[in-house]
Amino acid sequence: MNATELKTRIRSFPIFSTLDEDQLDRVVNHAEILDFPKKALFFSEDKSAQGLHVLLQGRVKLFKISEDGKEQTIFVFGPGEPFCLCSSFSDGRLPANLGALEDSRVLYITPGELAALVREDPTVHLTMMRVMARRLKEAMDMIDSLALKQVPSRLMAYFESRAEDGVVELDLSYRELSKIIGITPEALSRTLKRMAEEGTVDVDGNTVRLLGG
Repeated sequence: MNATELKTRIRSFPIFSTLDEDQLDRVVNHAEILDFPKKALFFSEDKSAQGLHVLLQGRVKLFKISEDGKEQTIFVFGPGEPFCLCSSFSDGRLPANLGALEDSRVLYITPGELAALVREDPTVHLTMMRVMARRLKEAMDMIDSLALKQVPSRLMAYFESRAEDGVVELDLSYRELSKIIGITPEALSRTLKRMAEEGTVDVDGNTVRLLGG
């Protein structure tokens, strides 16, 4: 990806949408492009991750691992989304692990360049804070679901948060979705089957239609 292609790609990303041409050129000229193969762990709770990271292509997941080895997926990021934001404003340590679900490419801006961008255009900082606030709310919703709701309610809450006109196009495997919901893949399949039998959802491959029961 050359500089012109990179500039064209990132200008539509929300975090860069307010930048003028000179600022976009600065991002492109000072950014590093990092490639991570599928299943690679590129940040962990023990590894620093300061600076701004924005996913250019692929998908990455933020996850925790319990003492008994059980994995809980917290977020899945797609192209255009920034991540490691909390470490950018702290000591650089992540509260979780970050791994690639697919071959992924990341745009990286050093802490110094990020600080310069924020000074020139404070809206970059405001956008980052909005993203952090949204993710905090999503994390609190997840805690509420995992602690207080039965499995069908957790699954329906997930679908409702991602539905467009009552339809969800799953871009995750059942295995990865089960890690978000906090159950086994087998329990996920049984729950989906039961919800379909009850008329709550209609499942056709990766398409889930919410029927309302």
